[in-house]
Amino acid sequence: MKKSLLFIAISFLSIGANAQIVPSPFWTNQSANYPNVSTGTQWFDAIDANNVWALGYNGTLPNANFNDYTRTNNGGTTYTAGLVYPDTLTYHPSSIEGIDPTTAWVTSYLNTTLNKGAIHTTTNGGVTWTNMTAVNMYTNNTSWADFTAFCTATVGITLGDPVSGEFEIHRTTNGGATWSAVAGTAIPNPLGGEYGITDLYTKFGANDIWFGTNLGRIYHSSNQGQSWTVASVIGGSYITKIAFRSALNGIAYTNNAGSPAFTSTNGGISWTAITPIDPNMGKNAICVIPGTNMYASCGAGVGNNVISYSTDDGLTWNNWGGANVQYLEIEFVSNSVGFAGGFSDPGTPGLDGMFKYSGVPLGVSTVGIPYSSLEMYPNPSTGIVTIDLQPTKEGGSLFVIDAMGKTVYSENIRNVSFEKHNLNLENLAKGIYSVNIVRAGRTESKKIVIQ
Repeated sequence: MKKSLLFIAISFLSIGANAQIVPSPFWTNQSANYPNVSTGTQWFDAIDANNVWALGYNGTLPNANFNDYTRTNNGGTTYTAGLVYPDTLTYHPSSIEGIDPTTAWVTSYLNTTLNKGAIHTTTNGGVTWTNMTAVNMYTNNTSWADFTAFCTATVGITLGDPVSGEFEIHRTTNGGATWSAVAGTAIPNPLGGEYGITDLYTKFGANDIWFGTNLGRIYHSSNQGQSWTVASVIGGSYITKIAFRSALNGIAYTNNAGSPAFTSTNGGISWTAITPIDPNMGKNAICVIPGTNMYASCGAGVGNNVISYSTDDGLTWNNWGGANVQYLEIEFVSNSVGFAGGFSDPGTPGLDGMFKYSGVPLGVSTVGIPYSSLEMYPNPSTGIVTIDLQPTKEGGSLFVIDAMGKTVYSENIRNVSFEKHNLNLENLAKGIYSVNIVRAGRTESKKIVIQ
C-alpha cells in the first residue's frame, strides 16, 4: 500500500520493557489530550507561539483510523481534542493546515477504497467541519488527496495524484470559498507510476512551495502554485521530508538507505547528497528554525530516537539529549518557540503527545567578553567536575563540545541561583572539551581536560 504507510510503518508506539523514558531537558512534555491511548501526533501545523493544530493516528495499529485532532491557543498549556469527522469509516485524514486560532483545513482520502478524497475546513476551532471539495475535485478512481496548503490566508493549493497523466492541483485566491484547477500545461508531467505523498510539502515566505513524490522528485512553485518546475533528487526513492530555510537553501530526506539526505542551494533545481550522515540527524522530520540559518530534526525508531539541531545545513547535528522518546514531527515558529509531536500514553510518564522547546533562544550571537566568573575544577579531571558560577536572574543552557565540534552532553540550567554544579563526564573519552554555558544571549566558555 502506498502513501503515508511508508511513514507510519516505522513509527508506532514501542517501548521496551526495561527502557526508561528520559525526555530532553530542553523540551517540556505537554498533554495533547487525545481520547485514545497510544495516539501519535502524526502531522501538525504550528501557526505562532500560541496556536497549534495537530492530527493523531493509531500508534498501536498504524493502519487504523483514529480521526483525532487537537489544538491549543495558549502555547500548549492546554490542548482541546476532538474528531474531524463523525465516523472513522468514510474519510482518513492525510494532512492538516492551520490558518488562525479558529480556522484550519484537513485533507482526507476515502478510508475504504483508499483513493479519491475531500477537503474540509473549520472556522469555529474544530467544533464543526465543512466539506469544501469543489465539483470534479478528487472524483477519479486514480485520485488521492495528498494535502492542502495556504501560502497566505487567502491563496492556497490542494494537491492530488495524477489523473490522465497530470497532477491534480487546484488553487484558491479567496480563502477556499472556491477552487480552480491548475492547467496541466503549467505542471511538468509525472513519470510513469509517480504520485504525491500525504502531507509532504513545505513553504517559504508567501510565494514558494515545494512537494515531493515517490520517485525521488521535488516539484516547486515560486508563484503561489500558478506554475511549477520539477527536479530529481534521487531516482526510485520516496521523498519523505522537505525543509527550506530560504528560497534557495533546502534539505530533503529520502527513504534511500544509502543516500537519505540531500541539500540544495538553488531552490531545488539540483541536489547534493549529505555524506556521511550524522547519527544525531533525526530521520522522521525536519524543519527550519525561523530567524536563524538553523534546522531542527527529530526521529523515531531503533537507533534514531533523537531530537537535534544543525547549524551547517545538515552536515552535523547537535543532540538535545534525552533517551527512548519517539519524536514524530517538529516545527519551530521562532528561534525560541518550537513544538514536537510524539506518542500519547497516559500510563507512561513523559509520553503525553506533545513537547515544547524550553531552551535558550537559538542562533543568538554569543560574541562578547565571556564572564570571568566561570570556574571548573579539578582541571584536568577524570570526569567529575565542579562548576562555580555567579547567580543571575536568568536560567540557561550547558553544552559540552568535543574537539570535532560535536555536542556530547547538554542540559538546561533551570535554577537561576545556580552557583555550584557537579558535572559527571566520566563516560566521555579522554581529551580536551569545551564547556559552554549560555545565559541571557551570552556564552561563558572554558576548556576542560579529561584524562
